[in-house]
Amino acid sequence: MACPFGSTVSPPTRVCQAGEQTQELTVSGNRVIGTQVVFRVTNARGQQRNTSSQQGGIESAEPTFHSRRPHQKSRTGCSNCKKRRIKCDETKPGCRKCGAYGISCDYLAVQSRPKPRNVFSFADKCSQSPKIDNAAFSFALTELADKIDSALRLAPNIEDDLKTIAPKPANRDSVEALHHFLVLSSEDNALSAAGKDVINGAMLRIAFQIPYLMHAILGAATSSHRRLMPWKSSIKIAESYHWHRAIVLYQKELSTPIGVHNMDGLMSTCMLMGLFSSDSKALNWLLLQSGLRHLLKFTSPYLPHSIWFDVFMESNDPIFENRQAGAEGIHPGLAELCEIDETTTEETNPYHWPLRMLSPLLELEPPRANFMKLTAFMGRLLPDYTSLLEKKDPRAVLILGYWLAKKCQENHWWMHPRVHAECTAVCMFLENCPDPRILKLLEYPAEHCGYLLKHVRE
Repeated sequence: MACPFGSTVSPPTRVCQAGEQTQELTVSGNRVIGTQVVFRVTNARGQQRNTSSQQGGIESAEPTFHSRRPHQKSRTGCSNCKKRRIKCDETKPGCRKCGAYGISCDYLAVQSRPKPRNVFSFADKCSQSPKIDNAAFSFALTELADKIDSALRLAPNIEDDLKTIAPKPANRDSVEALHHFLVLSSEDNALSAAGKDVINGAMLRIAFQIPYLMHAILGAATSSHRRLMPWKSSIKIAESYHWHRAIVLYQKELSTPIGVHNMDGLMSTCMLMGLFSSDSKALNWLLLQSGLRHLLKFTSPYLPHSIWFDVFMESNDPIFENRQAGAEGIHPGLAELCEIDETTTEETNPYHWPLRMLSPLLELEPPRANFMKLTAFMGRLLPDYTSLLEKKDPRAVLILGYWLAKKCQENHWWMHPRVHAECTAVCMFLENCPDPRILKLLEYPAEHCGYLLKHVRE
């Protein structure tokens, strides 16, 4: 009896205990399913992750900055909205933002204002242009360099004295020199519009077919490079190489018949030869420029077909057609020095024709419009006068000094260094002359080239 009684009484006690335990487990987060107690075990990895995130949050207590979403900015709104840094709705005749703000809108005034031509407008224009493929651009430069080198190798059966000592011009150097020539010839200089069109157009196209002209162009460019960077010996070597090849091939071409097929290449090269800084005492550059007159004589029937025809017509002036005898219109001091009177002609006095051309040129202004007239003087000199120059005749040298002094007034990269050096050389040569008339007349060239004469110093 005891056992059953005990068994009947004890279960409620267990139930009560179980109920209390269930209540405790429920409070603690566990639960009872039937007579089984289901325990919840805390995930240690989760706690570690939460702890580390909390620690990280404590360490990164500073505010986090997020980049702005990419958006397109309006460049056509009113200036008031731009100052307030808000987006203008661009409503005409005035935006609503200005109306709500209680100010007058200047949207139409901003739209009617002309856009400035500055780097920003240029950048906008470039941003709308198609993108240049880097590979295509690199290929274009390589192709240009190959064409330049091919043009320089077009002369067959030419004995190259420098073949073993002169390095072959690098592709990059040739392209840089050609680009430098284009930049210089495109600047705001004394060349007329017709002259620029010829140099940057037809002459360049011919140069890719005529090696001596391409050498002359590269020689002119490297001469300018040498003046900018005189410390680089490689530029001096390249300059000498190109001028040597240009002169050798030019002389060989002169030994062949001259006609329509080669007149433009020969005349272009002859004009570029004056840039070569050789020994000024030899006056080779002067003889080369005088050679243009002989080329024009041989090619006169074909000149209307020349690329230089329009440029030559610009230099055609009544000054060069005046064959009047006597001293009227000639510089008085030079006329007296050269013994020119009322009966003197160009046949009886070799100084008459140069002074007849030079005297009116000295009165011209030196801007672009008169550049070809001043330059044409050298191509119209006669052999009887140039032979006196070769002999260093003082009066002939003084006449040349007056022309050089006039050219010194034009500060152009391709001519000023040469004419300045030549004018200085004339002053140095004539300042020891015993004739006081020459010393007095020499003050004009000395003033324009900046040379201080000996008798002025003393």
